[in-house]
Amino acid sequence: MIDAPDTGDDDDRILAAEYVLGLMPAAERRAFEARLGGDAALRAEVAAWAEDFVRLTDDAPEVAPPAALWRGIEAALDTPVTTAPRRRFGLLGYAIGGLLAATLAWVVMTSGLMSPAAPEFTARIAAEDNSLIFAAAYDADTGTLDLRHQTGGHPPGRSLEFWLISEGAAPVSVIVWPDGSAHEVITLPADLAARVPNAVLAISDEPGGGSPTGQPTGAVVAVGQVEAI
Repeated sequence: MIDAPDTGDDDDRILAAEYVLGLMPAAERRAFEARLGGDAALRAEVAAWAEDFVRLTDDAPEVAPPAALWRGIEAALDTPVTTAPRRRFGLLGYAIGGLLAATLAWVVMTSGLMSPAAPEFTARIAAEDNSLIFAAAYDADTGTLDLRHQTGGHPPGRSLEFWLISEGAAPVSVIVWPDGSAHEVITLPADLAARVPNAVLAISDEPGGGSPTGQPTGAVVAVGQVEAI
């Protein structure tokens, strides 16, 4: 069981856990991040929670995703996939999942988040070697996709473009990532928002400014499966 890091008051401890787990609505998350800049104790809460959650997966074995998933992505994009992020499964993975579920339940119950809400979805969009990583969270209530850059970049003169790929449909561009940005929030149109559950988010390496054709033209450098929390 995870013990809540004892670095501040209970309210901030709960908020820090929600932030690390990606549970905050976009407006609350922006307000929380504004506080982080001038509150060392709050930053310590966030760091302590992040360390606890990361520790859960330290010993989990890596297992490659099914080959069929990558064949489907390649077929949809009509361009070679250069990397395939590994996923962690197995008995230890299920145990870790149980611990995370228990932690999520504690955060929800202790912070008064039990009111009915639309499902939330997340994705870890990563290269196989983790040289490029983005975190995605979708809020079905607001139709917003929250994207956060964690590590990596692109060659000079090139751009990273995000694509939403759902079964039986052509890839749809979500955003050309602005140079130097760490965090972007996109409001999806209703028809695209309906395709988010069970979709794949992919990043392609494109000419500066994005694909000139409206479809991926460069190599796929990172992929993540959208999953419900």
